[in-house]
Amino acid sequence: MARGLGLAALALIVQALAWWGPRRWAVPGLGRLASQVGELVTAEGFATAALATVTAVVMAVVAGLAAAVVIGIAFGSSRLAYRAFGLPFEILRPVPAVAFIPLAILALGQGRTMEVAVGAFGCWWPMLFNTIYGVGQVDSQARDAGRVLGCGRFALVARVVLPSMLPFLMAGLRTAAPLALIIVIGAEYLASAGHGLGGVLIQATSTGDIDVLWATAVLTGVLGILIGAVVALASRLACPWAAEQAR
Repeated sequence: MARGLGLAALALIVQALAWWGPRRWAVPGLGRLASQVGELVTAEGFATAALATVTAVVMAVVAGLAAAVVIGIAFGSSRLAYRAFGLPFEILRPVPAVAFIPLAILALGQGRTMEVAVGAFGCWWPMLFNTIYGVGQVDSQARDAGRVLGCGRFALVARVVLPSMLPFLMAGLRTAAPLALIIVIGAEYLASAGHGLGGVLIQATSTGDIDVLWATAVLTGVLGILIGAVVALASRLACPWAAEQAR
């Protein structure tokens, strides 16, 4: 019910902007916007563009997740490691990923590798710091019990640390996945690569088709919601005990 009210309020704001908003914004009315969204979804090449963007997002999230787990466990398990190497990460953390896109283009070109690298860099921070925090919350008695039962370092991480910090990691993933979508589309657009949803935006900008720009924004939002729903489902499946505790 609450979500329906929020959606209705957003629809009213959009319609009000279409009627009385600044002309330079060129906000289409709800009917026109819905029609344009339908045309864009069924347009030739749009499904391929959306798939290219989603593929890059998945690759970026997987790369960021792998790096966050490895470095997060190392930092969370060793205060010395965090004190020695944590400062560079704290310096880089506030820098927006889009600031590195020109450098990434020069180093990696305008293809998929650049988009994935920039997306991974931009989205891994929530997962990294959630992992560090989650490792720090592991019960010391559980660690001691694992050692008493003969678990080595890697077995201790696999059987004690990972299950304990997994809910924290998944919480970071829920923030990181939609963030990766934003960054990847930005990289596609700024690189002028001509593919993905960024390519759709480039084409609409070059032709001055404002309706397509608005429709692409709407569909990007829908795609972000779908990605968030998939991650939430994966979180419930990966750590059902966390959902039970939340209840």
